[in-house]
Amino acid sequence: MPQVLFRVIKAKPVNFQLFYDEISATIDKVVKPDLVAWFDKIVASWKNQPSFKAMKKITRTDMSVYVYPTGPNAQIWRYVSQGTRGPYPIPKDGNTTAKMLRFRGNYKARTTTSGGYKGPGRATGKWNIRKQVTHPGIKARNFEAHIARWYKPTWRREMKNAVARGLRKAKA
Repeated sequence: MPQVLFRVIKAKPVNFQLFYDEISATIDKVVKPDLVAWFDKIVASWKNQPSFKAMKKITRTDMSVYVYPTGPNAQIWRYVSQGTRGPYPIPKDGNTTAKMLRFRGNYKARTTTSGGYKGPGRATGKWNIRKQVTHPGIKARNFEAHIARWYKPTWRREMKNAVARGLRKAKA
């Protein structure tokens, strides 16, 4: 008859709060400022810059950081990053004293849809004067997806180090 040997292993209790605190602190002090800086870099040359805030979410199964635009120009970020659903009219509203819309044609976008830079971000064409215009629409630039792709190696490194530090502190 085979024999079975049982041993009692004495282990120190793990302080999971210290582990959580280390991960939370790393996200607050390193990751969130880094990610907001990436978003600020994208809009650095915009005339109507939105500001950004970051929010963390830590659950049992995952850690995530959400960066979102704030302030009066937040909607501009959404239009450029997510695009519009196609052509839309721009009517002359009654909020200004001007009777017509005045704009230049031949606009060259500063950013590409793949997240790179391609042009001056200026209109250089002739001046147009109209009562109403149909805008051709804005192609989605998908800035969030590109920033996530660019930041992924840094995220992995920071979280790996935070987990290791957290485990050392939790076992101490």
